[in-house]
Amino acid sequence: MPIVAIVGDSDSGKTLLCEQVVAALVAEGLRVGFIKHAPHGFEPGRPDSDSERVLAAGADPVVVLGRNGVLQLSVGSGEPVDQLSQLLTGLRGDVVLLEGFSRSPWPKVRVCVEGRQPREVAGPVLLDVTRGADDRFSDDVVRAVAKVLTEQREAIGPDRATMYADDREVPLRGFAQTVVASTLRGLTAPLRGIEGADHLVVELDRRPPSTG
Repeated sequence: MPIVAIVGDSDSGKTLLCEQVVAALVAEGLRVGFIKHAPHGFEPGRPDSDSERVLAAGADPVVVLGRNGVLQLSVGSGEPVDQLSQLLTGLRGDVVLLEGFSRSPWPKVRVCVEGRQPREVAGPVLLDVTRGADDRFSDDVVRAVAKVLTEQREAIGPDRATMYADDREVPLRGFAQTVVASTLRGLTAPLRGIEGADHLVVELDRRPPSTG
């Protein structure tokens, strides 16, 4: 399950692009998860909020992360037991769109209003798109972003991450598996010397350095 972040300055059109791309992908039969970074907090239940707009466009689930907590919105289809299972096994979706998270290691689509300088973000940036100050994104832009997401689905493939704590395997399931695998792919993608490698091993030693 690929994860792509839509990043840019405030009022650049991040939510608008997410809304348009979600609608296009859902129309193609894909399930799209959406996570928004709300660093200044959020007001739950506001009908005209960014999260409600993207939910209405077809994203499922929609998650908002803010300083005042975490809000998850879902269409909620199926029996209660099925919904509980979905919550326990992690985020669903053929693709996950992030709004914000410009410092994250995940691949990005950068949004900018014409005539302004694009925001500096952490790489990799897969695509830069622009729009007029009062315009929606063109169909060509939406198709280009959808193509990037499709290419990410094909490129990422069935990555599997395994974690060990002192030689004891730590089970990774659902969204945890996706986050670890996608993060490692994003962090290692720019590195030289690993092109074509099928098996990567990364070790983290948490012991204090020896002073002897």
